[in-house]
Amino acid sequence: MSTNIHDKVAKLSLDCFKILPKSGKPISTEWTVLSCIVQDIDGELTVVALGTGSKCIGASKMSEKGDILNDSHAEVMCRRSFLRYIYDQMSLESKIIKFNEDVSKFLLDPQVKFHFFTTMVPCGDAAIFPMYNSSELGDIVEDDEDDLNPNKRKKIDIFRTGAKCLESSDKIDPKLPGSDFHVTGVVRTKPGRGDRTLSVSCSDKLAKWLHLGIQGALLSILLDSPIYLSSFTYPANTPFNKEALERAFYDRFGLVHFKDPYKQNKIIFGKSSIHFDFFKDDSKQPCPSSISWYLGKGKRLEVAVEGKRQGVTKKKLNNEAGRLKICKLELFKTFMDICETRKIQLKHDCDNRTLCYKYVKFLNQDYQQSWRYLRQCFKMWPTKNDVLLNFLAK
Repeated sequence: MSTNIHDKVAKLSLDCFKILPKSGKPISTEWTVLSCIVQDIDGELTVVALGTGSKCIGASKMSEKGDILNDSHAEVMCRRSFLRYIYDQMSLESKIIKFNEDVSKFLLDPQVKFHFFTTMVPCGDAAIFPMYNSSELGDIVEDDEDDLNPNKRKKIDIFRTGAKCLESSDKIDPKLPGSDFHVTGVVRTKPGRGDRTLSVSCSDKLAKWLHLGIQGALLSILLDSPIYLSSFTYPANTPFNKEALERAFYDRFGLVHFKDPYKQNKIIFGKSSIHFDFFKDDSKQPCPSSISWYLGKGKRLEVAVEGKRQGVTKKKLNNEAGRLKICKLELFKTFMDICETRKIQLKHDCDNRTLCYKYVKFLNQDYQQSWRYLRQCFKMWPTKNDVLLNFLAK
């Protein structure tokens, strides 16, 4: 891979963000996280999906209809925007994806690569690492012992993550000074204001995507193979640690053995020389809104607040006008539209639209078998109530 791929990916991502309208962007006193997916066709790079945000709704606000975003962190917003991009490419049967009538599957051009850019290390396990370099990563904390004491040792402080260990976990954060504040290698959930969330950390979600593909369970039914990322890029002013990323995404699972076409997809990590202007700063407040954008037809830019479309009136709050196109329900409806267009029957002698979201997600047995195996490698993974997954694509 070209040594300057990280600069190219970063520049394209930041330029794409800059030209978007002001709505949903942070003001000068706010910070946000930006994530992008950049398509690579023989060295021709194009930003195809973008997301911003750092918010997550609590468990009590989750919807049984699939019409509210549970997680509006940038990585998740970007990935969901990418799903819309792929659905668009399927409906257009573009140059990167074709439908094979013989197997009733879409085939992605194997020459196409996808690079991931993000302006902050994913919350959770990947965000826990030492502050070695004071000029870039933070201060080194030392003992108060005399410099001449041969037993003196430096206590290296670590970066903290707001993501919480699972309540049922046998490992919890000791929260002791310095490097003993956190445990590592465990599944975590994102913090919420008072109301605890059920959304796992971005470190855990990315680890899942790097093994099973970023397309998820639904698209795995339509695609002949998973979609894997090729590289991760961070801006110059983002502290990150390769060892922590390797631990969070791969090492904590030990040796893994998946059934083809699933695999442990190793990617390249790197830092660009370009800075992000809205990087997290303790003197600033987090931006309350999130942005979803993708390269495609129709309305491609949406602004979200608390999991719903920004500015929606109470009258439209619970109908299509109030829903984001990247929520579960809208993605499910788009999936069903593709099946209808391609005459894909999901269950014999049954109308596709009578099948609930959960049932359809479990149709690809290879994907689900690999996911069950990976959950065992995680050792613990929270489960959502079936009530939240039984909605129809209507």
